[in-house]
Amino acid sequence: IADPMEKSVCDGGDAAACTSNQPFVVPGTGGLLSMGFAAAAVGGVSGLSGDDNCGQCYELIFVDRKHPNGNWGGSHPELAGKRMIIQVTNIGYDVGGEHSFDIQIPGAGMGIFTQGCARQFPKTARGDVSAFDCGNNYGGCNEKEGCARLPEELRAGCEWRYDWLRWLVAGGQTNNPYIKFRRVRCPTQLVDISGAAPDDDDQFAYADIPIIS
Repeated sequence: IADPMEKSVCDGGDAAACTSNQPFVVPGTGGLLSMGFAAAAVGGVSGLSGDDNCGQCYELIFVDRKHPNGNWGGSHPELAGKRMIIQVTNIGYDVGGEHSFDIQIPGAGMGIFTQGCARQFPKTARGDVSAFDCGNNYGGCNEKEGCARLPEELRAGCEWRYDWLRWLVAGGQTNNPYIKFRRVRCPTQLVDISGAAPDDDDQFAYADIPIIS
């Protein structure tokens, strides 16, 4: 894409997220750390503002807490305490409250934009857009087996949701987990993928990366 103003595939254009913008477990960390990309929520209590956060990186720590309105969801016990470093590459204008980040995960639900994936991957769609989120636009596939319906280059990120994030593995967990977060300097693993880092990045420290032999 040569034109930075090219419309998104979700709006009928040709610009789309790269398939490399999916979550992954960092090798050598014993499964304690993942990295990926996310949209920042605008408004609410998170302190995030949208455009000003573009390109910034944050360390997320998943905490052991359920949602108070019905005692549901939150982090699976195997997720609580694990960390993730994300780079903000999108904005979520339609979320608020305690919401902070939407991690970009293949197969996790297309939301209101149900035609973008089909435009980016027409051979997979073949008239059936449900292949991209198992027909569940808000929440996506409930089981790992649904990842097999996605394009092959997206399946690893989809499977990460169940293997590492532990999505709906037991007792309704993980589901919309709570986190603590802080801004950190963008790690080379993410900058090498996105090709971008904030101008003020040198004012922030790198997050600690556990080394497990």
